[in-house]
Amino acid sequence: MFVAQFNDGVRVAVTGAGASVFRVAEMETALAKNFAAAALANITVPADDLNSDMHGDAEYRAHLVGVLAKRAVEAAR
Repeated sequence: MFVAQFNDGVRVAVTGAGASVFRVAEMETALAKNFAAAALANITVPADDLNSDMHGDAEYRAHLVGVLAKRAVEAAR
């Protein structure tokens, strides 16, 4: 999980959950308005294209993206 606030916006990137690294535009938009974990409260990542394996299924990984994004924002503040 990568969350960073720059002068020109916020970037949210996820690695290890899907076939490749991907960004979460909805989280970036919400955090650009309010860089706080609470801004991510109602945002979910669809499990459709996420990996499933013996370490976790796609639904678990989708949930984990939200949890880790909130933690990353809190750590960055």
